[in-house]
This record gives sequence, C-alpha cells and structure tokens, in this order.
Amino acid sequence: MDYAIWFHVVTVFSLVLFKLAVLFVGYLIAKLGHDLLLKGVSGEFKFHSEIKGVKADLISASPGIFFILMATILIAVGVIKDKPFETRVKAQTIESGAERNVPRSDQGEVPRPSLPPPGEQGGTG
Repeated sequence: MDYAIWFHVVTVFSLVLFKLAVLFVGYLIAKLGHDLLLKGVSGEFKFHSEIKGVKADLISASPGIFFILMATILIAVGVIKDKPFETRVKAQTIESGAERNVPRSDQGEVPRPSLPPPGEQGGTG
C-alpha cells in the first residue's frame, strides 16, 4: 500500500474515532442527568445566554434536565457538524522491466526518436 492511502485511512479513522468519542461522552452526560432525575436531586440553577441580541433563559429545579440538555446539544453538534478533509495522491512514474534496458544519454534521460516533419509522413495520398 502507498503511504498516501495510509494517510487517508488514518484521517478517516481519526474522524470516526472523534465522532464515536463525542457520542460516548454525550451518552455519559445524558446518563448522569437521567440518574439525577431518578434520584430526585434538586438544586435551582439559572442559565442565561445572549447571542446577537437574542436572549435565552433557562430556570430549573433539577440539574438532571440541564445535563440532558447539554448532552443533547453536544451529540447533535458532534455528529451533525461536518469535518471536511481532502487526501491528495500524486501520480508516480513506475519504471517497468522493459524500460530498464533502454539506453540512456549522459544526462540520464531516455533518448527519444525524432519524428519526421508533418508533411513527410508516409501514407496514402
């Protein structure tokens, strides 16, 4: 296998691993929130956010709801957000066994046969 293919495989594997890690961490946070809800843990919190003039307030008596909300946002952003990448493979010249026996000039180049001028090519006329 060429190293460029391995580079592509490693890149794809790391992106898949990242998405799986986001899913796993989001699951753990959501499970924590679920457990807090089941145990009846209470504690009032206020969440206030303002982005470009849009305000959002969240007031809750249960931290479990907050954890479930944050896990949902984390999973949604981690899975839906596209992580574009591009792998470029350069074309390589492969020298076959037949080409190895071709005599080379002093500069290391393969001598090319000269072509006759366009008007002197053989053919029917």
